[in-house]
Amino acid sequence: MLIKSENGIQIVNLDNCISISFDGNNHIIAFYPFVDGYDKLGKYSSIEKAQRVLNWIWECYRMFQLLKLYSYGNPKELFDEYVADQNFGLFRMPNDEEVEE
Repeated sequence: MLIKSENGIQIVNLDNCISISFDGNNHIIAFYPFVDGYDKLGKYSSIEKAQRVLNWIWECYRMFQLLKLYSYGNPKELFDEYVADQNFGLFRMPNDEEVEE
């Protein structure tokens, strides 16, 4: 699955990441298995917003895996609306205003 950064200038392949988390400044960061390997994917105004976006990434990944295995009609029935509206295999990082606390 791919993740498009909030600023729209990076696309990260989730398969190449060892983890995605957020730092003390509420930046969501993808980490890679090599020295100094990371990308900042988005910045949010609160911990709650950063946590919500991480949950959306997880849900989008689950939806991607589910839809690869099964032909399910409408993912909106199973997932958050923001996640269900993503293109198959791509998660677009929302800007801060799109995330409710």
